[in-house]
Amino acid sequence: MKILLVSGFLGAGKTTFIKEMAKNINLEFVVLENEYADIGVDKDFLDEKNLDVWEMSEGCICCSMKGDFKSSIKRIYSEINPEYLLIEPTGLGMLSSIIENIKELNNEDIEILRPISLIDVTSFDEYLESFNNFFLDNLKNTGKVILTKLESINPLEIENIKNRILELNADLEIETNDYRNFPKKWFAELLNRNLDNKVIDKNFSMGTHINLRTFSKENINLKTMDELGLLLNRLVNGDFGKVYRAKGIIKIDGYWGKFNLVYKNFEMEAIENAKITKIVVIGNNLDIENLKNI
Repeated sequence: MKILLVSGFLGAGKTTFIKEMAKNINLEFVVLENEYADIGVDKDFLDEKNLDVWEMSEGCICCSMKGDFKSSIKRIYSEINPEYLLIEPTGLGMLSSIIENIKELNNEDIEILRPISLIDVTSFDEYLESFNNFFLDNLKNTGKVILTKLESINPLEIENIKNRILELNADLEIETNDYRNFPKKWFAELLNRNLDNKVIDKNFSMGTHINLRTFSKENINLKTMDELGLLLNRLVNGDFGKVYRAKGIIKIDGYWGKFNLVYKNFEMEAIENAKITKIVVIGNNLDIENLKNI
């Protein structure tokens, strides 16, 4: 079983990337999702036919849930033994520790592929400043960086971000074009590169782990698009605290939709159906009491 880690900070586009990969690779994948909150949302977004999604919620697989994490991998290996297991860690964990946890399985039939890290260029400066330890650990221990959210960014600014990343790790491969336009061969190549037994630059400790507050709620009662728009703007404007990530599934006027919010930007789109409405908010100094009234 080969394991591909698809890492990246909150809202970098990991789930979207996994969906795109499933469309381009005609193989059966198992995806192990690590949600930070107690209510998972990403599993509902991963609706590709060739994906078998397992979900771990309310914790981080790099530290507090590392025992459960290793048990889940062992179970997937023994019960399914897929050729490929894609792991989407929470956007708050240290990549070095996650790799170490997998290595502790000490199973010769389990191979770690070269990790992929996604970086949202629209939030790069904010996250690099606020979560410097996370970025340094991620960039030192990944093999390939894929820049995302490129649509509205000047090419010169993208090149500047690339150069700043290379200053932190000159050995990285950095993809500065939209991967959604790439041929199937490009996606297949991601599964053909292993970790090469590189020494893991382990920067993890409880002192450097990112601890943000989370809020989650089911049965969200939003009756109109105006109410949803107002909620998203309030989240962006800091009415509930400093929100780095929010995502949810809602039903308005009989139609289902989902929304994604990353720092100061959000987007909405329609979906066919879902079982329940729910929302997850991650940030600093969250006003939980006000959020409960949503």
